[in-house]
Amino acid sequence: MKYRKYLALLFLCIAMPLLLFLIILITSLISSILFYFNTNQFVINTEDIYIACKIAPLGIPTGICLWYLECRRLGIKMFGK
Repeated sequence: MKYRKYLALLFLCIAMPLLLFLIILITSLISSILFYFNTNQFVINTEDIYIACKIAPLGIPTGICLWYLECRRLGIKMFGK
């Protein structure tokens, strides 16, 4: 496949924000469940979802950095032949 490095970039720019979003939501859910075991009150805040939405776009530059480092590791020339 000729354009696999660009497909990898597209995948990382889509996957990293989703992964960050899901990790934050899962972490807040686990902490809410642990809090429930201690106090018998299930607390999940809408602010957790808001924070996850704010942090998720940081996955785009993270994905680009990972793509660049992976291309360098594999010896793929980024620009040019």
